[in-house]
Amino acid sequence: MVYEAGGFDASQLKDPRARAVVDETMRTLSIAINEAVPHDVPQTLRIALEENAFIFSGFKTFHSLREVGLSILDDKGNVKPLEAFQKDVQAINAKYNTNYLRAEYQHALGSSLMAVKWQQLAQNTDRYFLQYRTAEDEKVRESHALLNGITLPADDPFWDKYYPPNGWGCRCQAVQVRRAKYPQSDAAQAMKQGDAATEEAKQKMFRFNTGKTMRLFSKQHPYFKAPQKAKEVVEELTKEQRIEQLRKQLPDNLTDAEKDAKAANNYEIEQALKIKCGKPMTVEEADKQSANPKHVLKFLPDEKGTYIDKTGNRFKLNPDYNRKRDEPFPINCQTCAPAYALRLMGFDVTAKGNTSGSLSEYLSMQRSFEAWTNTDGSPAVPILYRDWLDKKSYKQMTEKRYREFFDECCKDEGVYILTIGWKGGGGHATVLQRFNDGTLAYIEPQEYDEDKGAKRDICSLCEKGDTRPSYKRGVLRVDNKLFNMKFASIFNKQGK
Repeated sequence: MVYEAGGFDASQLKDPRARAVVDETMRTLSIAINEAVPHDVPQTLRIALEENAFIFSGFKTFHSLREVGLSILDDKGNVKPLEAFQKDVQAINAKYNTNYLRAEYQHALGSSLMAVKWQQLAQNTDRYFLQYRTAEDEKVRESHALLNGITLPADDPFWDKYYPPNGWGCRCQAVQVRRAKYPQSDAAQAMKQGDAATEEAKQKMFRFNTGKTMRLFSKQHPYFKAPQKAKEVVEELTKEQRIEQLRKQLPDNLTDAEKDAKAANNYEIEQALKIKCGKPMTVEEADKQSANPKHVLKFLPDEKGTYIDKTGNRFKLNPDYNRKRDEPFPINCQTCAPAYALRLMGFDVTAKGNTSGSLSEYLSMQRSFEAWTNTDGSPAVPILYRDWLDKKSYKQMTEKRYREFFDECCKDEGVYILTIGWKGGGGHATVLQRFNDGTLAYIEPQEYDEDKGAKRDICSLCEKGDTRPSYKRGVLRVDNKLFNMKFASIFNKQGK
C-alpha cells in the first residue's frame, strides 16, 4: 500500500494486505459471536451479527490505516524519518489492534449474549416484565446502579435504548420477572435515568437494543463516521463477503457458473425482502406446512374439479372466492411452489394469499414459470406437455405417459416446478424433486399431510392429470435458475 501525505485512500481497503487486516479483526470478533450464540438459535441472528462485525472491521481498518497515513508527516508538514514513522505505526497498531480490540471483543461477546437472550425475553410478555439488573458488586459504575431494578414491559421504549450492554465492559443484564410479583416502574422516570446513565458523548453510541437491531455496534460508533468513498468500499466488500458465504452453502449438483449466479441472486432476495438466508432446510423443514401455514381449509381438488375437505365433504369454490372471503390461501399453489424452493435454500418465507390484483393472481393464470429466469437473466423456458407429445408423436397424455414425461424431463437431480391440469377441469402448480439417490418425489408445498410426510409418490399426479394438457403447462427445473425479483412481493418473510 502507498501512503500519501494527508491520509489513506479508501479504495486501498481492497488491497489484499488491507483486507487481511479486516479479516483478522473479523476473526477475533467472530470468536466472541461463536462463543455466545448457541447452534439452536435461528441462523439469521448469527448471520446478522457476523455481517455487522465485518462492516465494523472494515471501518476500523480504514480509520487505523488512515491514521497511519496521517502520521507520515510531522507537526511542520514534513515527511518523518523512517525510524520515527515506524515507531508511530507500532503505537497505532498497539492502540487499535491490542487495546481497542480487547475492549471490542468483550463488547461483542456481551452484545451477542444479550442478543440471544432477547429472543427469549421478548416472549411470554403477558406474564412477565423485564427487569434491569447490574452485577451488584463494587465494580458497578454509579450511573448503571441508578438503572438497577427498573421493571417495564418488554415492548416499552426504554428497552429500545437502554437494553444492556450500556457501555464498554458493561455487565448488566435484563431478566424476566413475574408481573404479579414486581410493580411496574414509572416509564418516563426510567427514560430519564437511562439518559443520565449514557449522557456522555462516548456513551450515547450504546443507546440501542442489540437483540432487536441484531447489531453488535450501533451506527453511532465513531468508526462508522467515514467519508462517502470509504462507506462505498466497505459496502462493496461486505457484499462480496456475503455473496461468497451464500455461494458456499449451495448444493454441489450446480455448476460453478450456476453457483455464482445463484449466490448473487440470493443476495438480491435478501436485500429485497430484508431477511437473511440461513442454513439450507431439509425437505421436511421446507415443506411441513411452512410454505403455506395459513392454508386453513386443508383441501385439494379431485379429478372432477371438486374440493374435498378432511371430513370427506365435497364442494366447489365460489368463482369470486378471493373477493368475497378473507381466506385466500387455499388457492395459492403458484406461490407455494417457489416459496418451497426458496425455503430449501434457507429463506424463511411463506406464501401470501392469492388476492385480487396481486402478482400471485397474475402467476395463477398459467404464468407460474415467469417467476424464474436463466442465469443470464433471459426468460426460463419450461418443457411443455404439448411439445413433448409432438416429439413423441403421441396424441394425448395417459397415466403411463405422465410417468414417462416426469422421468425424462426431471432426470437430473434438482427441484422442478410442475404445472398440471386435472381431469374434469382446473389445474395446479406444485413441485417434483429428484434426489441424489435417483428417487423422484412429489412435494406438495400447499398442504402438508402428516401421514404421507413431505415426499409423496407421483402416482396421484399421473392418475389425475388431464389427458389433453394445456399448451402453457409443463415442468421447469428451478434450483439452477434465478428467482425473478419482479415477484418478490408474493412472499411473507419469517412467517409473518
